[in-house]
Amino acid sequence: MNKRSSAKLLLRCLGMGLLAAGPGAVAAAPGQEPGAGHRMPTGVELIAFEAPGCIYCPIFRRDVLPSYAASRAGKAAPLRFVDLNDEAADSFQLSAPVTMVPTLVLVRDGVEIGRISGYFGRDNVHHMLDAMLPLE
Repeated sequence: MNKRSSAKLLLRCLGMGLLAAGPGAVAAAPGQEPGAGHRMPTGVELIAFEAPGCIYCPIFRRDVLPSYAASRAGKAAPLRFVDLNDEAADSFQLSAPVTMVPTLVLVRDGVEIGRISGYFGRDNVHHMLDAMLPLE
């Protein structure tokens, strides 16, 4: 991501009340090795795009992460955290740029099939993810 697009992203996020851009890395999720966001996308995954300074990202981790693995979505799509400023963020074929964080993107083989922009609370996130997932 170049400086111009980083500045545009920062302005968009600040306009929405979120601080989202800037260099640096977000800590890996519990049980996830640092740098694990660099692997090639395969299968169905839920990608949580974060950025340093995001005030809702740690709240999402606190509220959703503990219950995610046992949920229907967690069983169908492992959760991976990716720093929006990291080169790993460019490895996905997204339908549109990520303009706020956290943004959850459901991908199949690295191609976006669904998205939740922003954080709306644990129960709402689980409900929206269930609606995005294909029926079994």
